[in-house]
Amino acid sequence: MKTESTKRRMGLIVLAFLLVSTGWAVNDGKNAGRSRNKSGLLIIAHGSPSPRWNEPVLAQESNVLDILGSDNPFVKVRVVFMEFAEPNVADGIAELEQAGCDRIVAVPLLIAPSSHSHWDVPALLGIYSNAKIEKNLLDEGARLLRSDVPITLTATLDESDVIEKIMLKRVRELSRDPNNEAIVLLAHGSEAAPPAWERLLKRTVTNLCGRTGISYGDWACVGVGQEYSRAVTAIQEAAQHRDHVIVVGAYVSIGVNRMHERWATRFDKESPMPGMENPLKSLSLRMSGQGLLPDEAVAQWIADTARDEMIRHP
Repeated sequence: MKTESTKRRMGLIVLAFLLVSTGWAVNDGKNAGRSRNKSGLLIIAHGSPSPRWNEPVLAQESNVLDILGSDNPFVKVRVVFMEFAEPNVADGIAELEQAGCDRIVAVPLLIAPSSHSHWDVPALLGIYSNAKIEKNLLDEGARLLRSDVPITLTATLDESDVIEKIMLKRVRELSRDPNNEAIVLLAHGSEAAPPAWERLLKRTVTNLCGRTGISYGDWACVGVGQEYSRAVTAIQEAAQHRDHVIVVGAYVSIGVNRMHERWATRFDKESPMPGMENPLKSLSLRMSGQGLLPDEAVAQWIADTARDEMIRHP
């Protein structure tokens, strides 16, 4: 006959076994939940009527998939455009829904905070509602969609060091004699968040000068296809301090050389004064033919940003 103490010991052993088994069951349930998680990744760029602009952006889809590799936490990755090109944001969301995604991480391939990142993209994703913004988007041909799938929008490129790294490559490709060179950095800018762009440009130019030995640097906000006079002023000022001016642009998919050539062509045709010569024509300028793309650092940033979101908020 078992003694009372033996019965108590047996009871404690059984209880411990049940607690351990329950813990295993709970953990297995959590792991099963994780394995069933079907998240989608949406990469959002602005878009352009020019296929030449869109092609390197569309290439990020396969580039990101290669980086994510065999432990890719996303069942589908899709590049979409805000406007001017297909697929659009609504198309991408619909594709991820059809793939069975129960969550969407949206990474904006945008340089820095702007009206696009603050209002347009959230409205296109259906996570921000504003009648005026929505009307503007519809007038521009956008399609609005409300999804039942939870969507998380991450930060823009300026939160990383990607822009500094790539612009450093662009400057080094053009630099020949740092002691006699100046740097002018161009970027789109935004009236919605000017301090963010000012910080980005100042930080980037400071980094470029510090890493190259070029002691003169400046910047200007010039929207693609918009007024180029700010760039002209910055370049003229730089040329007064150094013999050669290197001009690079923190644009996703365009080189400043094309912007400059378009401006020069327009100037020759539409000179503000008859016989007035292009004020930059006689200067020694070295214009970068590339923006941020193509560069593997962009795809790496997209993959890291998306994966970090999954880790921080599983």
